[in-house]
Amino acid sequence: MAIEISPLSGSIGAEVTGIDLNKIGEAGFADIREALLDHGVICIRDQDLTPDQQVAFAKHWGEIHLHPYLKGLPDQPEIMEIVKEAGERNRFGDHWHTDQIFTPTPAMATMLYAKEVPLAGGDTLFASLTLAYEALSEGMKAMVGRLSTVNQYDKQATRSRRMSEKIPEQDVPAKVATHPLVRVHPETGKPALYLNAMQTTRHFAGMTPEESRPLIAYLLDHITRPEFTCRVRWRPGTLGMWDNRCLLHMALDDYPDHRRVMHRITIKGGPVVGLETTSEAAE
Repeated sequence: MAIEISPLSGSIGAEVTGIDLNKIGEAGFADIREALLDHGVICIRDQDLTPDQQVAFAKHWGEIHLHPYLKGLPDQPEIMEIVKEAGERNRFGDHWHTDQIFTPTPAMATMLYAKEVPLAGGDTLFASLTLAYEALSEGMKAMVGRLSTVNQYDKQATRSRRMSEKIPEQDVPAKVATHPLVRVHPETGKPALYLNAMQTTRHFAGMTPEESRPLIAYLLDHITRPEFTCRVRWRPGTLGMWDNRCLLHMALDDYPDHRRVMHRITIKGGPVVGLETTSEAAE
């Protein structure tokens, strides 16, 4: 069966069928990589993956990133098991964000493998940071191109969740990472806005949180306009993968009476490069 790629929306996202990730060759991997760069997020249906096999596929993309604060599976520390029990009110990833923005070298990509999902609900939304930047006015592009964001992980937000903390010092503040607000994708060369919800993106460098909040709120509203988004509907055996360098995502918590189990791996990325750095390198 030949690989088939079907768009999920008119802007971003694609569904991939006709491939077995346990038997993937160089040509098949090249097709998947191209689909990810073209669409930002892909969902590969009908996969039967053990944790070892998921890790093996992830290593095609590069070195696996271990979360600095949360534990992985005992036998596969590369995999974070995200479990939400029926009736549980603690939520994980239920705000617009891009993974690991609070580190100096954020994750390049994230893959999520659906083990157990509700019959309906529990979808994930994605929004294009690239399309959002392209749609800004020239005046706004000039302004945001000069700004950097200050980002910090909120350890308190995960204190009561099922995933255990790696570090016992809960009251020690997490480290801070500063990134350009407009980053240039290292493979496509396209500029994109780069920020999280204010749980992580605290403020702009050189500005107070109060001064920063109105612009951060405006940009998040702009980024998540419906025409820049798509929705992934999970079913058991679906492996979703997205490019953290050009997307935000958000998990929907609309399945209070059902259980959901997902296996997550993140792939290491490199330093965030802004417009000014790219322009200087070209001169």
